[in-house]
Amino acid sequence: MVAKGGKTDTKKSNAKSAAKLIKMEELSWKQIDDLDRDKTIFFLPISPLEEHGPHLPVGTDLLTSRDSAIEAIKILNKKNPDINCVLLPLVPVGFCKFNTDFPGSISVSSKTVRDIVYGTGSALGNHGFKYLVICTYHMAAGHLKGIYSAMKKLRSKYNMNVCEPWGPYFHNKEVEKREPKLGFDTSKECHAGFRETSLMKYQYPYLVDEGYKNLQSIYRDLTSPRTVGKKFKELGLKQGYVGSPARADADYGRWFFNETVNCYVEAAQKLYNGKKMPDLPRNIKNAMRALFWQ
Repeated sequence: MVAKGGKTDTKKSNAKSAAKLIKMEELSWKQIDDLDRDKTIFFLPISPLEEHGPHLPVGTDLLTSRDSAIEAIKILNKKNPDINCVLLPLVPVGFCKFNTDFPGSISVSSKTVRDIVYGTGSALGNHGFKYLVICTYHMAAGHLKGIYSAMKKLRSKYNMNVCEPWGPYFHNKEVEKREPKLGFDTSKECHAGFRETSLMKYQYPYLVDEGYKNLQSIYRDLTSPRTVGKKFKELGLKQGYVGSPARADADYGRWFFNETVNCYVEAAQKLYNGKKMPDLPRNIKNAMRALFWQ
């Protein structure tokens, strides 16, 4: 770890790239206090437990948030050995009210998401830490509303450099722009469909129920005004997925996972170097503003 004052021991820095992951819960308060405020980036993985069809674990978003953060930190340790990357404990919290008609979905209010993210960030800001990357894989507007409200408060009160990288990447359709040619339209793959089933087949194949191969393709426009505020079963989504899980491919899952990791790496580097960060598109910002605190 880099000590306060900015002096770096070359041997220690070289060894750091091969060192084990730095986890917040494994440090003493003295070790945390010894971290250089100008050279420490914290990573907060946060996503809800929620149903992902009859074939995927309820921790799909949660596991991806944590695993991609860990891999990003490993890459950053090698690329930037002078920076301390610290993984905060995984937070199984999020707003997912739309699919709580299935067991396993645990939804909290947007305000609760805001308070948890702000509470975590302010605990760091109170002790002079400056950098926080929020790693979430859950893209619901109500969930993002809580996160982005907390980010705004952290910037205002602590002048903290904080970002949430995957939301801008996902909602600006970067996936469709960059993904390999597949021969079918992936833009309708909303929830537990081709993409996330592929992701789990790559990350955790033993958690994917083989029945996914027999699931028919089901599509709904979840951004339509007709669907807003309705739960999945009200929309006829009785199996809890939107897309085509039967098309799932582990090779695509590998690509998709690595895209998430690279997104976090690039965001952390931009954040640290004071560069402009990608932003959410206007339609998502408008949707967030239109939502009442729930």
